[in-house]
Amino acid sequence: MRPKDRFMAALKCQPVDRVPLFDFLFQRPLYQQVIGRLPDAYNARDAMDLSVAMGLDGVWIPYCAPAGWSAEMISDCVYKDEWGTTFEKSEAAWPLDAPMAFPLKSREDLRHYNVPNPMAEGRMKELHAAVTMNKKLGENAMAVMGSVNGPLTIAWYLLGYEQICLALYDDPGFLEELAEIAVDFALKMTGRIAATGVDAIIIADDYGASSQGLLKPEHFKAIYKPALKKIVDGIKSHGLPVFFHCCGCINDYLDDLVEIGIDALHPLQRTAGMDLANVKARYGSKLCVIGNVDSSRTLPFGSPEQIETETIEALRIAAPGYGYILASDHSLHDGIPVGNILLMFDCARRHGVYSGRNLAA
Repeated sequence: MRPKDRFMAALKCQPVDRVPLFDFLFQRPLYQQVIGRLPDAYNARDAMDLSVAMGLDGVWIPYCAPAGWSAEMISDCVYKDEWGTTFEKSEAAWPLDAPMAFPLKSREDLRHYNVPNPMAEGRMKELHAAVTMNKKLGENAMAVMGSVNGPLTIAWYLLGYEQICLALYDDPGFLEELAEIAVDFALKMTGRIAATGVDAIIIADDYGASSQGLLKPEHFKAIYKPALKKIVDGIKSHGLPVFFHCCGCINDYLDDLVEIGIDALHPLQRTAGMDLANVKARYGSKLCVIGNVDSSRTLPFGSPEQIETETIEALRIAAPGYGYILASDHSLHDGIPVGNILLMFDCARRHGVYSGRNLAA
């Protein structure tokens, strides 16, 4: 099967020849070792070339800031983005920097706030580049995915998590307004992203901490589930599957996420108590599960034998019946030795083949 066909079939829980491979490529030494160059910022050319060289089946490409826009630099390592959120650059966080200050404190601030223009020129530059490169790959073409941020992520960038917690009790209507801003932006962006020719769209929205959800289930149901449903429906109106990325412990929200119609769930963070066997048993007929190889302990610090054992364990649990994509339980980051990354994927290729006797049983 072509990598693209393999990945898309897995998203639909359809038969494949082997388990597809994917991950967020957030480790620069990996680029240097595999393709011989070190990217400054995450970009289509490097991500595509690295994915091809590693034999991956899918790749994530983000949209861009408007053409001609540049960040407001506060210091050498601190800047404001187009949303007005202040970030601090960090080698360890590449390519996604950490927010440290937020543009909104109250409803009054929202009255004077200008939401970035989703229709601005230049936003699809990297996606167009990736799709164009992918068409030239022929039999090596991969699934190219764009992405939008979900409503909690936008609220976090605008307000900060502490203020979100206060607003849940003092002014939930404020959070509903921010959720509608996120929905409006995402729906306009999904149309543009779909038009580039991508194969799926990722909604990125983290609802879990290391041991429990960030929100009470009733808050999630009241504010964020309806907003997510609108974004999911918007993506599906373009005929594209929905790949939902949500870190942390999200067991409290799984029924709701399946109900709103996501097609795939990533990354099933092992260190946050996401049990792959339980998720596969409960939802494996309804969605594709992705990930669960420990990127906090096993991949950074494990022996080759431990990495192989955990990779094979994930395959044996989630691959039978199809609908599984092998990945780490978060991302490929600088704390993981390059050799361990390559070992995980090599092991998956060797043990993830559907023979009709084991994985497909």
